[in-house]
Order: sequence, then C-alpha cells, then structure tokens
Amino acid sequence: MVFLVALCCLWGTKYLFQKRLQELDALRGPDTEELRVSYRGDALKQLTFGFESFFASLIWVQLLQEAKVTPLKANFVSWEYSEVDSVTTLDPNFEPAYNFGALFVSFLRRDKIGGKQILEKWVEHSPIYWKPHHMLGMHYFLELEDYANAAPHLIRASQLAGAPPYIASLGVGLLSQSGANLYALQSACELFETATHAEVKIRLAKRILGLRWHLEKQSWEQALSEFRKKQKGALPQSIDELSAFMKSHPSRELASLAPNLAQSAPLKRLFAEKFRFILGKDRKSIESADPEKTKEIERIGVYIQKDSP
Repeated sequence: MVFLVALCCLWGTKYLFQKRLQELDALRGPDTEELRVSYRGDALKQLTFGFESFFASLIWVQLLQEAKVTPLKANFVSWEYSEVDSVTTLDPNFEPAYNFGALFVSFLRRDKIGGKQILEKWVEHSPIYWKPHHMLGMHYFLELEDYANAAPHLIRASQLAGAPPYIASLGVGLLSQSGANLYALQSACELFETATHAEVKIRLAKRILGLRWHLEKQSWEQALSEFRKKQKGALPQSIDELSAFMKSHPSRELASLAPNLAQSAPLKRLFAEKFRFILGKDRKSIESADPEKTKEIERIGVYIQKDSP
C-alpha cells in the first residue's frame, strides 16, 4: 500500500509540474526548447522502497513513448539524457539504457555531451566488457572528433573478450591520427604480440609497417629542416647530404622501442622491412623512392586519408 501511494504521488507530482511548464512554454515562444519534467535518479532512489528496477522500467517505457527525434536546440540539456541517467542510476544493470539510450541521445537529439556521459557511466559500471569501451571510443571519434581520447578506449576494447578483430587496428590508427605515432607504434607492437586471431594479426602487421614508414619519413623531414637551418636556407643536392643530420629514431629499433616485448620472429620481420626515401623535385620535401611499393602503407599509417583540395 505504501509503495502504491508513493508511486501515485510521484507520478501525480510530475504531471502537475509538467502542466505548469506547458503554460510557461506558451509564453516563451516557438523557437525555444520545450521544458520537460524529469526525475533525479539519486533522489528518486531514496523513495523507491527497494523497487528501483521497477521504477527504472517505468521511466524507460515513458522515455520510449515520449522521446523526441528532433535535434536539440543550442545550449540545452536533453530531457532524454536526464531520463536515461535516472534509469541507469536506479538500475545500473539496465544495459539497453546505456546502449540504445546513448545512441538516441547523441545521434537523434544531437546531445553529444549527454551521450558521452551515458557511455562513460557504462564504462565505469562495466570496465571489463569490450562494448562500452568500443562505443565510448567511437563516440569520441565520430561525434566529438577527439582522436586522442578515442584511441585508448578502442585499444582497451580490443584487449577484452569477444571484441571484433578490427578494433585493435582502428584504435592504433586513431592514435596516429592524433599525432602520437610513436606511441601508436608501441601499442600496435604490444597488441600484435598478444593477438591470437589471424585477421587481427594481419591488420596490425599492416598498421606497424605504415607507422614505421611515416615515422622514418618524419625523421628525414626533420633532418632536411635541420640541414636548411645550418646551411642558412640552402637546399641539399641529394638525400645523402642529410644523413649527418639524422637523429637516431627508436622506431627503427624494435629492442629500444619495446624492450619488454617477447619480440617474436614475425614482429622482427616487420622491423626488418627497409624503406628508401629521396628528395622531392623541389628539394624541399621527402618522398618515397618506391612509390608503387609503399602506396598502400602510406595510407595505412594514418586512419583517415583526407583528399587534397
């Protein structure tokens, strides 16, 4: 009886507040986001008398019935996010609220921050499952264009049971896109040595070659820059003149790059691959000496290859 009275009071109070907000909306004009009443999950939890999962289910059903699909107006927090947050606070094991809720809030309502917070909450609750890390990583990547924060979650997802084969290579690729090529190469080597799936091994092998190529090219470009600085802007006649300005780069030495790795024979073969570079026609740039051979790995080194304007 007490439970039923509490339930009626909660829903009745929400109904009265919503009616009042509708009256205020009529005064605010059509270009503003509609005001909606939502529950705070932590406050509601104190009034559920042990029926948290039941109340979570009721809120979820109401959300499915009343959720909007129009993009959120600027500078507003979506009502849908608030409802999903209440559901997952009342019942942290309500997986559809994290999975579907985050997608709905982010893609349909365009509440990117709300979507991120839902997925962060899921990762915190289920840190040993691959899907929360994968979805949060992809949210950082696709919605927030934050490659540096996307990569660690995708790499972590790839290391957990049941993860699809492509995730490891994707995570490493995003690290390189964020500018952390050397760290990306280290991560790729570590994943390569622990991977057991054949497709994962193939993808990571290509990624390692691509990252090595880009890092070595960067070393030659730095040498060219140093040469011009020392020679007061003069241009070298051949790439051989840059050798004295080359700094030792750990990307060439597997032992120095990842000294704690087992360094299997397949990984050593990937580091035995040699790349050759030459000066560009203008002598101000570095190019591959074997463009047909390296065409594929040039594109592999960076996850997204944007076309030149």
